[in-house]
Amino acid sequence: MSRTLACLLAAATLAASGCATVATGHFANPSAFTDTEPGTLEEVALRVLMELRFNIILPQARPGLIETQPLTGASWFEFWRKDTLGRMQVAEASLHTIRRCATVSVSPEGGGSKIAVRVVKERKSAHGNTPSSLGESFNVYETEDTELMRQDALAETDYQWIEMGRDELLEQYILERIHASLGR
Repeated sequence: MSRTLACLLAAATLAASGCATVATGHFANPSAFTDTEPGTLEEVALRVLMELRFNIILPQARPGLIETQPLTGASWFEFWRKDTLGRMQVAEASLHTIRRCATVSVSPEGGGSKIAVRVVKERKSAHGNTPSSLGESFNVYETEDTELMRQDALAETDYQWIEMGRDELLEQYILERIHASLGR
């Protein structure tokens, strides 16, 4: 009986740890495509971003620049999504509200084209009852601060998005998908 329980526990742990595949190759960012026209490369990049469920901002600011709206990161329970890569990022997106914005720039270079991918990751944060000293840290858990508030008081919460830097794993995954789509 204990052996069955141990196997079930191990299976549940593996299932909850995420199924995302981290990009295997390392591609230069920006990458040069000597035999691909900028228009073709832009169409491929657009298709890859839409397959990852990014919403594209239209109209584009300029030809060759693809910008996306923020996409909330996938959690453990969204195993079919590929926009959150690696176990640590899946765990992070399951505990915090994480979003990513992608920008792809395609430009002509020589007889071909060049592509640059930039993905910025942000975390949602709300101001809380932050103590200003060690003595005040005990007051955070007073009952008067944790009582139910009226709905209009909750509406005043000021949320901010804190930039966490670039998501290089997702940038590499997007580049890998673009290279694969072009048969490289």
